[in-house]
Amino acid sequence: MKLKEVLTEELEEISLSASEIASFRKISNVFITSLKSKGLKAFIGGSFAKGTAIKKKERQDVDIFVVFDFSKDILKLGEVLGKIKLPGKLKVVHGSRDYFQVDCGDVLLEVIPVLKNTNPNLAENVTDVSLSHVKYILGEIKKSPSMADEIRLAKAFCKAQRCYGAESYIHGFSGYSLEILVIYFKGFVKFLKGIQKKSVIDPENYFKNSSEVMREINRSKLQGPIVLVDPTHKYRNVCAGLNSETFDEFVKSANSFLKKPSSKYFELKEIDVLELKRFSNKHDAVFLELEIKTNRREPNIAGSKMKKFFDFFVEELGRRKQKVLKKEFNYSGSGLKSKGYLVIEEHKKIEIRGPSVKLKDAVVSFRKAKGRNAFKKKGYWWFKDKTSVKETFERVNKFAKEMDVGVRVV
Repeated sequence: MKLKEVLTEELEEISLSASEIASFRKISNVFITSLKSKGLKAFIGGSFAKGTAIKKKERQDVDIFVVFDFSKDILKLGEVLGKIKLPGKLKVVHGSRDYFQVDCGDVLLEVIPVLKNTNPNLAENVTDVSLSHVKYILGEIKKSPSMADEIRLAKAFCKAQRCYGAESYIHGFSGYSLEILVIYFKGFVKFLKGIQKKSVIDPENYFKNSSEVMREINRSKLQGPIVLVDPTHKYRNVCAGLNSETFDEFVKSANSFLKKPSSKYFELKEIDVLELKRFSNKHDAVFLELEIKTNRREPNIAGSKMKKFFDFFVEELGRRKQKVLKKEFNYSGSGLKSKGYLVIEEHKKIEIRGPSVKLKDAVVSFRKAKGRNAFKKKGYWWFKDKTSVKETFERVNKFAKEMDVGVRVV
């Protein structure tokens, strides 16, 4: 298929119909009216307000911002929700600032308390700058209405390629970052091409050049492959959550799609476990399937905890000279379980470096402890140690409990 045909077809798939929008808006507005009757200021926010929401196969979600003048007043939200008639089941979600979910069946209302602020630099919590984000994106889409469709395509593509979401178990693009980037590059396809050529992007030209951006923004927020200056907050990198591994996979997918456009790039593929096993057999490697559990019920925290353990295991495998040929981590974004898949080139013995030959006392102790396994190489004493994938897993699994997870080999 030609690129234009693929994009037209996909846009039809991911766009909410007028009746769906009307239905979700009606549920949201009835709920907002209930909040307003209790003296709370509330309105629809997020991608639904910006007109950049994509249709989800799972339940649709709508952000409801409840605005407060002072942080002490935020506690009123929980009290009000406990008194009014709700359109669905209420749930508290714990985070840097607690928020609420109202499960209405077809739609999930995310009820988010935010503090009113005129200066994003003084925001108490990252959610407080969401008000500025909505205003900025709406203003840009008003200038160029076609950008809403272009943004939808970018979100659907990144979601299918498992790089949508700044959560630490994904380390991908946030929805807001994609909105800014598509607007900056003036379209979805131009974004796919352009993002590979620029590592520092300043849409509002707050800084003179890239060097000034790198000097002025907090160094801890500059570790990723892309620095995107927030148009509403000049000292914030919107892509701080994106890591190089996720970005590299995104670039591969983008180039493949541009070379041979197909609707398959907008379809979330299940991890091909059978293919991983075949690859493992072909390379005489160890295949490992892990089931990782946690009792942390908040999805972001649960996913982060489980991914942290998985990454820790991969890192320890590398340290013990067990070469990871392929790895996959799969968490749906809800629930208390995830899966990890590894193909590992196993080594039964490894060489571990000891003291420098110049440290005589340390060498004496080292040779006494290691006996015949000790040997000299390149100015250091070394020893040979037995190892395996199983030994490494058992070593790492001792830390699972203190990392709030439980792990088993399937």
